[in-house]
Amino acid sequence: MPSIPGLLSFIACGLLGLIGAVSLSRLAPGWVPGEFILLCVAIGGLLWALRERYERFRIQNLLLDEIDRLVQNQPQIQDRTQVQAQVQAMPLQANDSRIAETGVESRAEPRLAMPVILPDPEEVVEADAADDTAIFAAVRDALNNNRVELHVQPVVRLPARKLRFVELLARARDAEGRELSPGAHMPALQAAGLAAEFDALMLLRGVQLVRKLEARARHLGFFCNISAAALADARAFETLYEFLRRERERAGTLILEFAHTGLRQLDRAGWHRLERLAGLGFGLSVDGFDSLDIDIAALGKLGVRYIKLDARLLLDPRHARTAPVALEDLLEICRRHEIEPVIAKVETERDLVQLADYGFELGQGHLFGTPKLAKVA
Repeated sequence: MPSIPGLLSFIACGLLGLIGAVSLSRLAPGWVPGEFILLCVAIGGLLWALRERYERFRIQNLLLDEIDRLVQNQPQIQDRTQVQAQVQAMPLQANDSRIAETGVESRAEPRLAMPVILPDPEEVVEADAADDTAIFAAVRDALNNNRVELHVQPVVRLPARKLRFVELLARARDAEGRELSPGAHMPALQAAGLAAEFDALMLLRGVQLVRKLEARARHLGFFCNISAAALADARAFETLYEFLRRERERAGTLILEFAHTGLRQLDRAGWHRLERLAGLGFGLSVDGFDSLDIDIAALGKLGVRYIKLDARLLLDPRHARTAPVALEDLLEICRRHEIEPVIAKVETERDLVQLADYGFELGQGHLFGTPKLAKVA
């Protein structure tokens, strides 16, 4: 539904079009009413199109200005142990509302789990092996010198392995051209409070890529990662929201993806902002689950349409034993709530064969294609 300022602007453009048409009609007397009406509509439509184009560029510039301002502040990196302590001390805000109302936890469907942060062992090694301050300095330098690249990774339709989506991924390079590992630089950005701005820049580039590709690849969808920090900061969110509102015509193509570990840290205001994004018509996706104890119904109500479950998680017998429902039932619950599960991080044919009987229709991982630099003519 259009906003009040948008309606007022539309009316203003219509009045200007009418004035312009009247002025032109005096220069060419004898016009029939139909020609006069067409001229009025044409001038009003042209003014409206110019106004919308100006607003789109203005919002893009606001995003870039906000990124530049925060990057130039050069905030100090917090100590890793302090960050972990703050995260673990945060209250759990996303518990099932039915528990609060009734005092009884329903086990008919799995609930939204609030797991302890357990990063990949490889990421822990990478993060601990390098100094956070040095990593952040390298990322900040990459931002300032335009060495942050947009990569794409395929998401395929199974079992035919036909390309269905692509995921947009950010990759930063240091001054020597070496790619910085996401497992190393993202924690540094999060500790510095710049994760939302980094993702906003990638979203801007992603939308530009989608604009170029949509005429040639109308069947494709695009997953774009956004930090949950963008939902926690009211100022950053409003700029992001306005930008996406201007891009609503791509709501059927662009899917906003959030990490589960970030969403679980949101307060009530953050969850409300997530619902506002879904209200624009954009599909939502959640990845990074470290448990199969998931409240699918709650995610469906929020507007989540995709969840990504790592093959490593699905193949681990420990998670299968502790899950409240069998994997087959979990996938059926997903489809009941119009959520499409994606099997992610599929590395080998053996992984795919072991999970083939569960009926996953979408897959992603190095088996289907590694991230590649996005190059669009």
